[in-house]
Amino acid sequence: SVDALRNLGDGRYKNNQQVLQNYRKPVMRLLEELREAAGSTASASQQEQKSSYRDTKSYGGSGRGLSHEESSSISSESLDNLASATRCASEAVESLSRNDPQGSKQQVVFLLENWVRIYHESPGVERTLQFIQLLQQNGVGKTEAETERFFRLSTELVVETVLKNTAQGKSVRHDVVDAYASLLSSMVRHMHAGIPEGERVAQQISLLNKVLGVTVRCMMSDFERAKRNSSSVQCRWDQRPWFRLLLNLVVDLNSPSAGSGPNKLAILKVFGSALHVAQPLVIPEFSFAWLELVSHRMFLSNMLVTHGQQGWEIAHQLLVDLFLFLEPHLRRNELTASVKEFYKGTLRVLLVLLHDFPEFLVSYHLSFCNVIPDNCVQLRNLILSAFPRGMILPDPFTPNLKIDLLPEIAQSPPVYSNITGPLGGMQTDLDEFLSSGQKKAFLAGLLPRLCKDKSNTIDAARVNSLVLYVGMKAMNRLHNSQIAHSLAHTPEMEILQKLMEFDDRGRFISLNAIANQLRYPSSHTHYYSCVMLFLFSEAKDDGVKEQVTRVLLERLIVHRPHPWGLLITFTELIKNQRYQFWNQPFTRCATEIEQVFESVAKSCIPPGASSAVVSGRGLLQ
Repeated sequence: SVDALRNLGDGRYKNNQQVLQNYRKPVMRLLEELREAAGSTASASQQEQKSSYRDTKSYGGSGRGLSHEESSSISSESLDNLASATRCASEAVESLSRNDPQGSKQQVVFLLENWVRIYHESPGVERTLQFIQLLQQNGVGKTEAETERFFRLSTELVVETVLKNTAQGKSVRHDVVDAYASLLSSMVRHMHAGIPEGERVAQQISLLNKVLGVTVRCMMSDFERAKRNSSSVQCRWDQRPWFRLLLNLVVDLNSPSAGSGPNKLAILKVFGSALHVAQPLVIPEFSFAWLELVSHRMFLSNMLVTHGQQGWEIAHQLLVDLFLFLEPHLRRNELTASVKEFYKGTLRVLLVLLHDFPEFLVSYHLSFCNVIPDNCVQLRNLILSAFPRGMILPDPFTPNLKIDLLPEIAQSPPVYSNITGPLGGMQTDLDEFLSSGQKKAFLAGLLPRLCKDKSNTIDAARVNSLVLYVGMKAMNRLHNSQIAHSLAHTPEMEILQKLMEFDDRGRFISLNAIANQLRYPSSHTHYYSCVMLFLFSEAKDDGVKEQVTRVLLERLIVHRPHPWGLLITFTELIKNQRYQFWNQPFTRCATEIEQVFESVAKSCIPPGASSAVVSGRGLLQ
């Protein structure tokens, strides 16, 4: 049947004169996914690669042929600023180095050699404090310039020693890096031990900020220098000493025995800021080490268990940094061996978050979906499948399940993402329209305002925010029991129906924005499930119905997990006779396509109900 489906998509099917031209696109879209639906054991990265097929004329699609800048969610100017950050850091380090007093490097070498000797002799707290006093006598910690110079020269000397051994074919000198990291951790903990606690905490954070600032700046400078000296296109830069140094600092200062006490959150925030500066878009060759540092149990887990969720915003920013780095590669389907491995690591991190911190994914689902390409269906499903711990999801295949009677439907999910930011100046006019519904000029000019500035390209993040914003406004007015019967003729529904006047690409983005809200049982899932079904039933254009089906189907045809609200909505669509799903022409335009729909239907409906569903008799009246 796959061969027949391929022939159909390529226009070589023997009865293709009976098949409308419009149906070739969904056939090609489902072609590769059909093997997965039949039970393929392909890996997650292969699954994303297969599900990335798009017809570029219709949907703006797979991203093939797009430049790196065009396939990113952030502007070209922002990308240029990130790419030039290492050059700026290198210029700053070179400028500081030119002003170093004569003999300063020899002085730092002498101090470091003494410390390494003490470190290997297993120093106690007393010997460590004595050495810190020696550093203070040499000006370290007393003046900004002396402190910066010591950290900069020490970092350069340590990395230089490690790389020199590596260049000679010897093993990596981890002991030198470990000794230096131990010194830095001890300085942060003990250098200001004799002052009152409130002032001591501030001084410790200031010193750590200085340590990590100098370390990251030196690393960026080293990377830029290696890039300039590289004779090939691929930069030959060794990330290992930098990774080892930062990893030691993360473990030493965030472990339970570190005694960080009241400044634990502040320490985590300083590390988060440093990792944000050194993100993969700035130093691509550091990306694997960066992902290891961000996902380390001493950092990410500690960040997410902070009191009052005070560490969530930084963790959210780092995950956005991660997705922004992956986005162009996934959108353009550039899955090289290294990108595949990095993608696998990203999936593992998300699976850990889904299992241990699902509320975090729930709260920031909007901003995560904004930076995940539309062809990464499984990656998006992972985030949207999160639901609060302690909640027991009702079986979506329960006969005659009434969603509006579930107690969870009365509760709204938390949304910590910035909803109004992408709306910009449109929010004021939007609020006026939603409050009165009288300004029809707003509705008439809505679609052009959803494009990026000075461009005809639709701003997906703005559409995502608009869809969620108007839905939340509607839910503030409507009671859950009224939603299914009160959707029509509301200003919110007028806006959502106006989005269906976009071209194919715009409708696809808009319907995906609605589908992103089909998550665990909540007021949002109930409202947007009703919206999706309403758009299907009220659509005058068969193209809208086909796209609604496609958006739901492509999220179900990939490997699990599948969001609960997605299963509920698609099951209702194919079961309820009101929607006449099986009588739609696109479900029966060819035998092979009909078999695809029936296969998916059987996987969504309990065995006892399958025969009724596939024969077109709705089970929910």
